[in-house]
Amino acid sequence: MTSTEQSRRKYDALADRYEEIFFYVADVGRRLVDVAAPQPGARVLDVGAGRGAVARAALVRGCVVTAVDSSGGMVARLRSDHPTITARQLDASRLDFPDGSFDLVAAGFLVQVLDDPAAALAEFRRVLAPGGTVALSLERQTVGRLGWLHELNARFFGSPGETADALSADRLDTLLAEAGFDRLTRTEVDIPKPMADPRALWNWLALQGVPQALETLPPDRAAEFRRAFFAGAEEMHDEGGIVLDFGATLHRGVSAPK
Repeated sequence: MTSTEQSRRKYDALADRYEEIFFYVADVGRRLVDVAAPQPGARVLDVGAGRGAVARAALVRGCVVTAVDSSGGMVARLRSDHPTITARQLDASRLDFPDGSFDLVAAGFLVQVLDDPAAALAEFRRVLAPGGTVALSLERQTVGRLGWLHELNARFFGSPGETADALSADRLDTLLAEAGFDRLTRTEVDIPKPMADPRALWNWLALQGVPQALETLPPDRAAEFRRAFFAGAEEMHDEGGIVLDFGATLHRGVSAPK
């Protein structure tokens, strides 16, 4: 199964609780639209729209918004929650729109999960009007003070590690330039989320399926994981508090003349 297909299935399953788990999505969506700065009436395409964080921010600015996602579950929620948005189920690298249909193409946390981000960027440029803007957010991988939790997951479930070809901010800028975008800018954002106590951290992880994962372990190993988790979380709580550190880079470019 390709990573894109894995992502599609994952987001179908998470559609109803997506922004509870990924707490930073709405904030970064607003910031991405601020960086793009579309004018009222601008034709905006939100690719990989999820629950509509970018689309909502564009609507506030008076834009005409079309949102697409490869996940049918996400598209269904978009149509239900935001009836003024045109929502369609489409893949990022096969956008069923004529050339030059939009003034802004935005994609929040999408390119990092695509099998072929260069193909998607080529499509973004194709559907942009001459001089149109592309705006992308890219997750910045950080561990910070949660290193103990990463080590715990690796100990009990094995560590998937970071792939050698994980998309970096520098690589994304290179791909944007190769796709025909210029006037590139990059903005870094940090969004920490404090957790009240170890139980709050556990409840957040539960939204991501930790209880189901524990069911795959023998009962004694599952109990050992819980004990180790709460010991590590208590220690973190006592040594400055529990904080989820999240970072992203926001990339903006303009479609260069062909």
